[in-house]
Amino acid sequence: MIKLPAMSARETKQRMRIWIIFHRDLDPAKPEVPEVLRFQETAQRMGIELEVLRPQDFDLIVGTERGWDASHRFRMLDKPDFIIARTGAETHYFTLAVLRHFERQGVGMVNAPAAIEAVADKLHTMQLLTAEGIAIPRTILAKFPVDVDLIERELGFPVVVKTLKGTRGGGVVLCRDRSQFDDLASLLDGAKPGADFIFQRYIRASHGRDARLLVVGGRVVAAMERRARDGGFKSNVSLGGEALRFDPPAEMVDLAVRVAAILNLDVAGIDILFDEHGYRVCEANSAPGFQGLERACAIDIPEKIFIWLQRRRMPRAGALKRWWSSLSGGLRGGYGALGSRG
Repeated sequence: MIKLPAMSARETKQRMRIWIIFHRDLDPAKPEVPEVLRFQETAQRMGIELEVLRPQDFDLIVGTERGWDASHRFRMLDKPDFIIARTGAETHYFTLAVLRHFERQGVGMVNAPAAIEAVADKLHTMQLLTAEGIAIPRTILAKFPVDVDLIERELGFPVVVKTLKGTRGGGVVLCRDRSQFDDLASLLDGAKPGADFIFQRYIRASHGRDARLLVVGGRVVAAMERRARDGGFKSNVSLGGEALRFDPPAEMVDLAVRVAAILNLDVAGIDILFDEHGYRVCEANSAPGFQGLERACAIDIPEKIFIWLQRRRMPRAGALKRWWSSLSGGLRGGYGALGSRG
């Protein structure tokens, strides 16, 4: 395979247009907003044209006679190079419809709506990974009334209880024994329809700690170990956990990259548990938070993502021209001038 040459500084600075699809107002006190503000800050520094748009403000009009169409709050928008979706597990039907609309019009997606929809469901994520031989905590989908004997037989106690679509450590409880689980099960039996839960085997070796690896374009660009400060069960930085720079072993790096590939995620936060016999994948995130990761690793995450997007966008124009010139030069050197008949 012939490699394309590296891009020049001038080429990497050509203006790129990006939309961020985000479902909340930009109040810094709200979850996930600080990450969006970091994207804005880095885009301004890098000369990237960035707009933050709420999915619910689009008007979707579908028809065979229409070309590019993006109506947002009564104005027509120019086509972007890429759309970065920052809705994650809170991606609802309307947002998916918006993302699919622009994906079908040829906009580069980070991540693709099908991948976002798949990983928003924790059980579906586990099903996709186990089909490829990835180690996970043993998992049972809750049904009501809860069969406590089944849970004890298959998972044992303690046991982890999760909502299917929780985020930032919310909707996760550790039941330490059968008595505590019985109390919780009686509450779950009365849960409203559509409140789905999973039960997972407790991984003792990873109590209060896990690793978050950030994968961008098939490479791990940053990693941290998260630790609970109070000896508790949850290590999420959003819940007060401590974020420490982490140098993951090659086996863990390979695992994170493979998981992102299986789930078709270009940008992913892969959460990995430490087990007595290796590692187990806990979760995958299509719009990972990265405040703790940036502090722990002294790294600019949006910059890493933007540089990767530039390289996706640029193997045409100048880079391709220089590649062809170098190839032509090689041919001249070996076989005489192009077009000559010798």
